[in-house]
Amino acid sequence: MTARNLCLILAFASLVQAEPTWQIVRVGKVDYVSLESFTKFYGFQMPGEIEPNRPFVLNSSRGNLTMTLDSREMRWKGARYWLSHSLRRESDVVLVPRVDLVKTFDPLLRPNGEIVKRPVQGVVVDPGHGGGDEGTRAARGLSEKTANLDVAKRLVRLLDAAGVPWVLTRTKDRYVDHGDRSKLADDHPGYIFVSIHFNEDSSRSSEGWETYSLSPQYAPSTSSGGSLVGDEDEIWPGNSYDHHNFLLTQAIHRTAVLAATNAPFDRGVKRARFKVLRLANSPSVLVEGGFMSNPREASLMRTEEYRQQVADWIFQGIMSYRKSQESPPAPSRLTVEKVGRIEKVSPSTPELRPVMNLDSVPAFKPKGSSSNSSVATNLVGTNRAPTGQLEANPTEVRRATPVSPSQKVE
Repeated sequence: MTARNLCLILAFASLVQAEPTWQIVRVGKVDYVSLESFTKFYGFQMPGEIEPNRPFVLNSSRGNLTMTLDSREMRWKGARYWLSHSLRRESDVVLVPRVDLVKTFDPLLRPNGEIVKRPVQGVVVDPGHGGGDEGTRAARGLSEKTANLDVAKRLVRLLDAAGVPWVLTRTKDRYVDHGDRSKLADDHPGYIFVSIHFNEDSSRSSEGWETYSLSPQYAPSTSSGGSLVGDEDEIWPGNSYDHHNFLLTQAIHRTAVLAATNAPFDRGVKRARFKVLRLANSPSVLVEGGFMSNPREASLMRTEEYRQQVADWIFQGIMSYRKSQESPPAPSRLTVEKVGRIEKVSPSTPELRPVMNLDSVPAFKPKGSSSNSSVATNLVGTNRAPTGQLEANPTEVRRATPVSPSQKVE
């Protein structure tokens, strides 16, 4: 960091002491907010000392948030989440990625804010793969496409018993194009989209449950290692439900990994741009219910009992999300405005301004432009619908890229 940028940070920090506001720093292509302003806004206690590569805890009356400097991993109330970028320190100022403030922390810490609730009218259940696309076959005697369909059918029976309308993207062993799968959500307004999969990895020791929501615009996918690799500069307009995607994803994830019995290893809530998520015009989630490449988990998947348990975890998560969308509204949430625009904050919000507009994150510099760091001083119906008419058109085989449980981003 240049001496000029250091002076700007220090000058801005002193300004904050006089008038509380978001402290915003841009490093390369990434905007950050100071941990100090983050803790003030959400009511956490600032820890006394933060050391590299050692977890630290932010305490509050609502729960404890555990994060680690130079890492994308964090934990909230016992469950694991992955941030878009690592926390970092610049000139003794600890920084939190701004995109995660808007797209991860605010939905997590203030889920029922100004974003309009979206009552769940039904569920599109998507058994991944099918037909010539078998998925992984690492579990001897059971292919992924078969396991996906079996869990999906168990899930819709649970939904049926609870009186929740549903539709399956396929009811037998056949391939359905990703676009046709996602289109069913368009054809059923108010439905959510749940895609069911099992995982694989080259390492037989990889294990556990991971749950994906669509990567927000201008944010890297989890498998990128926290780096901006290019596609984040493009606008992906296929899904405008970032807030609801995250709430649905974490509801299902927490139900599984915090289960009282037989809880799977927690690989975390993650982000990806899988095609079915990009194209689904509804709150959507993709579940990876364990590794068929892991001998122990493969043995479990071959049992009806475990596949029923997977279906039940997904069902309970859906019902938890459904309940959250029907509960009375809570205090207003963080809104984020574009750079340079200032709005008053509602009375229930701590006096931190300017505030952000959750609908957008300022665009990064075009590719090829200078990436020198700079500092910004503003912040910015029926239960069943026919699927027989969907034509097979294999165009993409989705593979989740696992992230090692111990992986850190330097």
